[in-house]
Amino acid sequence: MGIHKNDNKLHKITFRLFAILFSYEFFFSENVSAFDWRVRPSLSMSEVFSDNLELSDNAKKSGFVSEVSPGILIYGSSPWSNLNLNYRLQGLHNAGGSDAFDINHQLQMNSLYQALRNTLFIQTSSSISQQNISNTFITTDNLTGNNSRVESKNFSISPYWTPHFGQYANGLFKVGYQKSSFDTTNSNTASSALLNQLSDSESFSRQARLSSGSKFSSVRWNLNYSSDDQSRVTGSDVRFEQYTGDARYYFNRKYNAFIRAGYENNDFETASDSVNNGFFYTFGAQWNPSMFYSLEAGYGNNKHVTVRVNPSANLSAFVTFQNKEVGLNTGNSWDANLLYRAKQASVRFTYSQDTTTVQQVLANQLIFADPDEDESSNTSDPSLLVFNPNLPNLGLGNDVIINKQANLSFTFQTGKSFYNASLYNTRRNYEPSLVEDNVYGASAGWRWQFDPRLNLYLRPNWQSTDSSSTSAGNSQRYDVALGLTRGMSINLGRRLLMNTSLEFRHIKQQSDVSTNDYTENRATANFAVRF
Repeated sequence: MGIHKNDNKLHKITFRLFAILFSYEFFFSENVSAFDWRVRPSLSMSEVFSDNLELSDNAKKSGFVSEVSPGILIYGSSPWSNLNLNYRLQGLHNAGGSDAFDINHQLQMNSLYQALRNTLFIQTSSSISQQNISNTFITTDNLTGNNSRVESKNFSISPYWTPHFGQYANGLFKVGYQKSSFDTTNSNTASSALLNQLSDSESFSRQARLSSGSKFSSVRWNLNYSSDDQSRVTGSDVRFEQYTGDARYYFNRKYNAFIRAGYENNDFETASDSVNNGFFYTFGAQWNPSMFYSLEAGYGNNKHVTVRVNPSANLSAFVTFQNKEVGLNTGNSWDANLLYRAKQASVRFTYSQDTTTVQQVLANQLIFADPDEDESSNTSDPSLLVFNPNLPNLGLGNDVIINKQANLSFTFQTGKSFYNASLYNTRRNYEPSLVEDNVYGASAGWRWQFDPRLNLYLRPNWQSTDSSSTSAGNSQRYDVALGLTRGMSINLGRRLLMNTSLEFRHIKQQSDVSTNDYTENRATANFAVRF
């Protein structure tokens, strides 16, 4: 119970502090007139017909689902702060064939406040969303299914100080607090056991960095410390902690040598003895003959080779190979980022490996599609909530996850058509459960704007999940949507644009677990307006 009391106290203290600072700046600052506010209320209404409301091939039930969702988008910026808040109240009738009224809250908020100009900052974020219980039984929204989902609530606050010590050094000192809580109140009886596996948590982070200033020309140095302690209501706690120092000597513009050393002190429950703490060191050199490419190699108990290629403004590539004996992600690992941009097309490839937790993954989830990226939105209304079909298995929510992720994406635009496609592969190793997930997926989209306010779109998706968990098994999911959207001018005191859409969708999932099999066909009529 103490964790909830402390959380309530911290929320009150944070709110009062932010209110005092904001009020002071608003009423007494000379720059108040420079604050730019944009408040955009919205309303979305949908009527959905599904031939399988419960997403079960054993007991198919057809019917209509009604949705009324008011929302608000608040954006504010000034030389001393910025705020971005997107909130949506989703009201549903007969979701999942329950013949009941359901209310879902969805929130995404980020803010940055300068308490002292360019010196002291306060960063906050908050989110509320509904997520899939498992990556082997996938629902893409709150409209259908047997309510096998969890509500994720996250809040964080991070004050930080960026001092400058003349021309000698620059610093960063940051502390952070994050609270993650999960609720399965709207879930079925079987999924309520998730609360025993996916724990509420509090995370306390600390970061300190001191780097050389402009006074140093031939020698540059950095001292770094970072830690993240995740305290859980149930299950084992997790700590990631690292001390690092490095120095680099520049012989000339093309050649430099470096040495890096530090200490890793990580702690989490493991069954494969994958935590390797201790002292690490690397020494090496970099060759940078031009602005177009460079090569760096380091040797020690932690080794790496990094190649950077940037032959033109259209192409950039960055690839790193590491072999680590100490720290997280020991052994061989890769990081890669390649981007090619042409006048009408772009191709991007990324590959990364990291160690994280479900709590951190859900806290970093994108809750809403970007209103300014209509082409990449998965709905006719870009403000609508988008479920991520490639989440970790929340049934293993208290495990630490070693992620290996690869993604290849492509976009092309010509005339009135916009095309996009992506291929992805995610490999997850869970500790201490020793479960492995291997997820392959592909998605594509075509949007044809054959009239300035009339669009036809086609969006097919496919995903295959192989899991070593006996309870999860393997599954494949196919999803294709065909829709038509049209913008219509309306006059509600001022001219507004209302987006209307009609969509037909087919979803089929096959799984080793027979209760996860389902086929759904649905038709959706929607209109949405931003005031």
